[in-house]
Amino acid sequence: MRETLHQDPHLTVTLTIEDDDIARVVLESPDDGPDLTVPDEVVVVADGQGCPLTIDSPNRAVAILGPAHQLQGPLTLMVRVFEFFEGWEFGDE
Repeated sequence: MRETLHQDPHLTVTLTIEDDDIARVVLESPDDGPDLTVPDEVVVVADGQGCPLTIDSPNRAVAILGPAHQLQGPLTLMVRVFEFFEGWEFGDE
């Protein structure tokens, strides 16, 4: 599964679940976009808990949410990349 949560010329935020059943948030920026290696400026929070980030390059970072099958029920996701801040809610209402 791959769902684009946000896309603009400077940043793309995608929620993915691969064959390994791990839910991830993928952050991607173009070469002239925000530098995703700045730890205090790139933050992903799921249900109030910070998610570990793997920095692949200044243009790509991945946050691990955990096993998708354990993410039952409502999930609140918040992403901040410098001035960009957005939140999403998934699951049961």
